[in-house]
Amino acid sequence: MLWKVDGIIQKSPSSYKDNIEDLDNDSYTSKVTGALIDNPVAIGMLKLEMNWDYCTEEEAEKLMQLTYKNPMIVTIKCPSVLNGMLENAKFRVSKRTTEMIETGENEDTSKSRWKVSFNLMQKELTQQQKETVNKSKGLV
Repeated sequence: MLWKVDGIIQKSPSSYKDNIEDLDNDSYTSKVTGALIDNPVAIGMLKLEMNWDYCTEEEAEKLMQLTYKNPMIVTIKCPSVLNGMLENAKFRVSKRTTEMIETGENEDTSKSRWKVSFNLMQKELTQQQKETVNKSKGLV
């Protein structure tokens, strides 16, 4: 997997999980035919979970500093997004954690190792996602 923030490639996570959500407005099931009548307003909105298992203190700090950007402009290449790539999507971090897993015995933090994790929520549709919504409505 590949992910960038503001066009800069970032350290690949040790584990990655996404939830992909389609949002509908006033969808209902027809009482006549039993068919789902839907009105999609968002297709492929992402919620991402990223974890890094063994970071230096410097890597942990760099990753955590990214989490304070709102919006965080993310490009992500992974198999679960349409066409394999979502470019320049606006995200915000909803949850972040760090856990120290190893350290030295004095004030030298160079031996410290950290687990870092955070969740990102997509804030709005990209142009590519808007086009997908319009296609699903027959507007394109």
